[in-house]
Amino acid sequence: MISRSSQDHVRRVRRGYLLVSGLDYFADMLLTVTSVLLLQSLGMGSGAVFALIAAVWIVEGVSEIPTGVLADLLGRRVSVAISFVLRAVGYSALFFSGSVYVAAAGVLLAALGGTFASGALEAWAVDETRSEPEPEPETETEKGAGAGAGAEGARGLDRLFAQGKIAENAGLVLGTLTGAALGTLDLALPQIVAGVSCALAAVLSLRLMTGRPGPERPGPRDGFAPRLRESFGEVMTGTRLTLRGDKVLIALIIATALLWLFRGIPGVQWTVVYEGLVGGDLLVLGAMRSVGSLLEIPLLGWTMSLQRRRAAARRSVIVTASTVGALALVCATAVREPAVSIVCYVCFSTAFGLCMPGVRAAMNERIDSGHRATVLSVASLFNSLFTGGGLILTGLAVGELGSTAVAWPLAAAGFGVAGLWVGSLAVREGAGPAAGPPRSPTPTKAGLAAVGVTAAGPATAGPTAAGSPPAGVTTAGSTTAGPTAAGSKAAGSTAVGSGTVGPATAGPTTTEPTTAGSTTAGSRAAGPSTAGPTTGSQEVSAP
Repeated sequence: MISRSSQDHVRRVRRGYLLVSGLDYFADMLLTVTSVLLLQSLGMGSGAVFALIAAVWIVEGVSEIPTGVLADLLGRRVSVAISFVLRAVGYSALFFSGSVYVAAAGVLLAALGGTFASGALEAWAVDETRSEPEPEPETETEKGAGAGAGAEGARGLDRLFAQGKIAENAGLVLGTLTGAALGTLDLALPQIVAGVSCALAAVLSLRLMTGRPGPERPGPRDGFAPRLRESFGEVMTGTRLTLRGDKVLIALIIATALLWLFRGIPGVQWTVVYEGLVGGDLLVLGAMRSVGSLLEIPLLGWTMSLQRRRAAARRSVIVTASTVGALALVCATAVREPAVSIVCYVCFSTAFGLCMPGVRAAMNERIDSGHRATVLSVASLFNSLFTGGGLILTGLAVGELGSTAVAWPLAAAGFGVAGLWVGSLAVREGAGPAAGPPRSPTPTKAGLAAVGVTAAGPATAGPTAAGSPPAGVTTAGSTTAGPTAAGSKAAGSTAVGSGTVGPATAGPTTTEPTTAGSTTAGSRAAGPSTAGPTTGSQEVSAP
């Protein structure tokens, strides 16, 4: 039987997890519609905006391991609080100063802050709801009651993350629409509201993330530098062993990185483009972002059901989604009727999210469990470097931030080709991953060993695995498809804050790269580990 005190503790943990998760998404998505527009209003040209969002991707990619080591030394509760504090300062900076340099510093600080929180909140919730041992029943009556309690415990994580997804989606939609409404008054107003929300979340995380002692942490005497060197060494060694004999896996990582890049290019520009088409109505942009995210939920459920029934459905889904997405982006570029163009763009941003579960599954299938966390971390780094470098080059080629004549046809062609490449690789049979000696997982912010089996269960293919966008600058509306300027949680929206390119679930928060808070692959120990990092905390502009 589970004691009443344990039940009360689990309820408190659940409420705390849902409250902080919802507030986290709310704060990040406040900036989805207004962040790029604000940067443009401060005098940043197209090249500078593209370069800043690229910097967010790169900062998030290279900061994941060092901030993960530091988070392991400090503990989950402190790590999550630090993330919120840094994002609060970074977001608020754009409200109090009109300096371009202060704006850039704020965006990058928020992006750095997002990397402190990767997986830590989820790992805490999982440990606190699962760590209570269940006493052995003695009588027949107690056996029946104990069996019921055990079944409930087995369903507990499913319930926790289902409710968490609802809280995240509620925060996403409410934050997006609130930010759009505030932006009609002043483009900088969502920044201060996001900063205050993050400050409140920091206080709540310190207050609510309490409970049983977590995994034993190394003492200060172990030192940061030695552990950092050890972590980098594990990443390089494990990746070399795993990739040495599997060229298909290497091709999958590169092709997936290209998908992220070509999804991120329109993500930087969409708010500027559609602001002009809808006559400056930011509420329409907010609706675009919200509808695209919510539309992914039933479609992802349908594609997962299809893949369970048909072995070849994974390739069909990826190829079809990428082809339709490429054609939709071409139509969005060519059509001048605002309503039609908006529908086409939402279709494009949604198509990316539909590709991701199959891509993550294919990647996970080719990685042995002993090296899963390291290989997925390297895949995330590839995504960051490819997208960052590609955005810099695109910014040099784009004359005006609202001009799509060059960038969007290029992105459409690249997205379609990369999707066909990924689709062919996702079903190709070949040599399994190279065998390697067992190794301890790379330290992650979640603090759990996210190497193939997460605290919630075996790693599954989800849209937030390898290659989630940086948190902070969301670029294209859908939840994990576009870079966000400061940690956006959902791919596709770009905002100056911490991003969410999305949670690691098959929901609307994994379609757009964000730039300030991406979750590294394998570090999410709270739920099924998908194939890569989930996105971060905020966005710079993407529906």
